[in-house]
This record gives sequence, structure tokens and C-alpha cells, in this order.
Amino acid sequence: MGIEDGVSDDIRVVTEKSLPADASAFGLGAFAGTMFILSSYLAGWAPDVTWVTVALFYGGLGQFVAGMWQYKRNCVFSSTSFSTYGCFWLSLGLFYCFKLWGWMPADYDVSGAEAWFLVAFFLFNTYMLAAAFTLSVVNVVVFGLYELTLVLLIIGDFKGQPVDGGASWITAGGYVGVFTSVAAWYASFAVLFNGMVNREIMYLGKPLINIKKEE
Repeated sequence: MGIEDGVSDDIRVVTEKSLPADASAFGLGAFAGTMFILSSYLAGWAPDVTWVTVALFYGGLGQFVAGMWQYKRNCVFSSTSFSTYGCFWLSLGLFYCFKLWGWMPADYDVSGAEAWFLVAFFLFNTYMLAAAFTLSVVNVVVFGLYELTLVLLIIGDFKGQPVDGGASWITAGGYVGVFTSVAAWYASFAVLFNGMVNREIMYLGKPLINIKKEE
């Protein structure tokens, strides 16, 4: 995820015709859609498995391609976040496929494995959240909500809690995940709309911490 360059990524209009179109709106939308479907399942609202194919192709492959696109635009923050979370969704989707196909030992600690998997991305998201403070308010909201989602899911997985919609850390993580997806959808729409009109109509917010060197 990430809003960083131009009206779509830090309110700097890019005029060079050689640059490809900004992929931030697509990348944020891919994250939001995948997060919404998975979180709806974790909250006990939606059936299982539906999120897997979405994670593999929309959130996974789609976000990874968006990240590579942003590298071409020299957008360090959004390229790093999109490509990393694209790999995150691909890995999570494949992990679940292995579970469905019976490729794991009967006594395999699936919850514990998921917890450690999420811990790794929690650490990554922590420093991306710190970097987000130098970009915009919307970035901070998206990464901050996702940080809280990961914390809740990690606790639930370490406790071995099932996904049953009952009162649990997993269910709470699903609820916060829905809010995360809504925030990411807003960011996607703001990037798309602002990019179309070449100015900030939809609120993104200024950097909360300005550490850029003045020219």
C-alpha cells in the first residue's frame, strides 16, 4: 500500500510523459478488496476459502505487479509496500492451499505457524507505519489500522483460537480488518479521483512529520 508520489503519492503532479501511470489506486484497491473478504471471514460473517483465490490473484499477483510498476516511477515507499504485501498475500494463500490439500502433517501447529508468519509482517509494517508519518494522514490511518489488525490476529493465533465468530482475538482482528479495508478503499478512491483532476479534491492530508530536506 502507499500514497507517495504526485497527486496520488504526495501531491506532486508528475508531468513526464515517459513515466507510466500511477498504480497506487489499483494497489490500494487490491489490498482493500482482499483484506475485506478475509476479514469478513475472520469476523464470522463470510464463508471460508472464498478469500484464497482473491489473495492469490488480486491481493497477491495484482499488488506485486503494482509494486513493480511503482519502481518504474521511482516511488520507494509504495513500490516497497505493494510488492511486499503482494508477496504476503501470495504466501498466505499458498499456505492455506497446502492446508486444504492435506500437505501438512496431522499434528502440524497451523495456528502457531500462522502467528509467526504474521509476526514477520508485523515487524515490516511497523517501520512502514513509521515512514508513513512523513507522507500523509491517510497513509498513517491505513498502516495504523493494519498494525492493530495484525496484533489482534497474532495474539489469537498464539492462543490457538478458532475462527467461529465468537468473542475472541481473531474475531476482533476481523472487525478491525474491515475498518482497515474501508480506509484503504478510501485511499484508493482519493488517489484515483485526485489523479484524474490533477489536484487534491479528496483529502489525503499532509505529512505529520516533515523531515525532507528543504531545497
